[in-house]
Amino acid sequence: MLMKAYISENVQGIYAFDEGGNLIGKRIFTESPEAALDKLLKGEIIDDLLDLLEELKENGYSRFAVEHPELSRKVREAGFDVDVEFPNLAGEKLRENPEEFLGSDWFEKYFKTSINLTRARIQEQSGARDKMIIQAIEALDDIDKVINLLVSRLREWYSLHFPEIDEILPKHPQYVAFIKKIGNRKNITRENLESFGLGENKIARVLEVKEKTMGAWMDQKDITVIQNLAKEIEDLYKLRSEIEDYIERAMDDVAPNLKALVGAKLGARLISLAGGLKELALMPSSTIQVLGAEKALFRHLRSGAKPPKHGIIYQYPAINKSPWWQRGKIARALAGKLAIAARVDYFSGEYIAEELKNEIEIRIKEIKEKYPNPPKRKEKPVKKEKKKKFKKKGKEKKFRGKEKKQKKGGERARRR
Repeated sequence: MLMKAYISENVQGIYAFDEGGNLIGKRIFTESPEAALDKLLKGEIIDDLLDLLEELKENGYSRFAVEHPELSRKVREAGFDVDVEFPNLAGEKLRENPEEFLGSDWFEKYFKTSINLTRARIQEQSGARDKMIIQAIEALDDIDKVINLLVSRLREWYSLHFPEIDEILPKHPQYVAFIKKIGNRKNITRENLESFGLGENKIARVLEVKEKTMGAWMDQKDITVIQNLAKEIEDLYKLRSEIEDYIERAMDDVAPNLKALVGAKLGARLISLAGGLKELALMPSSTIQVLGAEKALFRHLRSGAKPPKHGIIYQYPAINKSPWWQRGKIARALAGKLAIAARVDYFSGEYIAEELKNEIEIRIKEIKEKYPNPPKRKEKPVKKEKKKKFKKKGKEKKFRGKEKKQKKGGERARRR
């Protein structure tokens, strides 16, 4: 007769029971309880478990039951006949009467180990590189918002002194550098303007408007404050560039296939919107396609408006540069390749980006050849005007009212 052993763990060690509920073996953790439990819960075999299984096998136990599916698979690969049962007899025994196996201070032991295990899991999640990328791309977005806000203020402020330059230098970095270097309009010279890489036409225009500007005069105290603001904005531009470089390097380590397929920043935004590389890897391609378009999607579900064809992946050049009737098809094809890239990056780390890029390029070419012209728009059916129907009940009531009045009038005449 084959003997079966039921195996489970608590915060102290691993225990084995026979089919009658009798304790037949145990192993106290040789490493810290939180480290051992973390490995077991992730499905990893530890030495204490292997030693216990070997001992039970020598004592005639050939079948085993554990509570964790992933652990059972690993134990089976190690050469043991094991099943998954949750809850199993061993787990119920340990949980029903913890004081019997841990002593009177069992609650303190559980509490301490639980806190340590939670802390270790949080540290593990916080230290994951994809979480670093999420923080970096969100910091980049925050910096962009701050820069746009401060540049808007800078333009409005400096325009009090030299309003004409606002239209001549529409690019923000160039405008900021101009104020930082030149400041007061009296410092404008041809040599200064040439250092900004301006064309001859713009240089001539700046020199011309300088002489007949409508701006107010400012003394050096006013200009210094404005120049300090310009300097801070320029430092933000440098910080932004450093964070972009960091994202480029981090994506090489974390998601090289995603980066090669859509670029570092768009790949990082997809990871951020999904909540992590693991979450992105587990998403279906249809969800990846509309990431970032949640408002439009909920509006479609709530009111029946047209569903979104793409979300953040609209930033992919082949989508935003294509005609409107091709974008949805390209977005669907790209989302499929992104799903594959994310799964490979998370589960294996193999580099298959070149193959994916070739496939998506071929598919985009097919779409452009197959759908060169926009589809014919469906004409909305013309609504027929409904004829107004008179309410019979209203007429009948009106007629009856007239009859009653006539009868009353006749009765009064007879009485007279």
